[in-house]
Amino acid sequence: MTIHVYAGLKDYFSPEFELADEVYDIDQLRACLLAINEQAGKLLAASRFAVEDGFIDNTYKFKAHETVIVVPPSSGG
Repeated sequence: MTIHVYAGLKDYFSPEFELADEVYDIDQLRACLLAINEQAGKLLAASRFAVEDGFIDNTYKFKAHETVIVVPPSSGG
């Protein structure tokens, strides 16, 4: 699974990286990302997740070799 992170999450992770663990939903993905860097917990809790077709919710089941985009909240103009 390829992970892309944006904005403040780039302070905790590389902008793009491969996740070796198999994950099937957002909760598992969050747990894997927290295992990599637990300091990102607050941002990950508020982040939204997307795949090719757009934003996904907690019922989405990841497919093999999918690219997941993690978008933290942002503000500004």
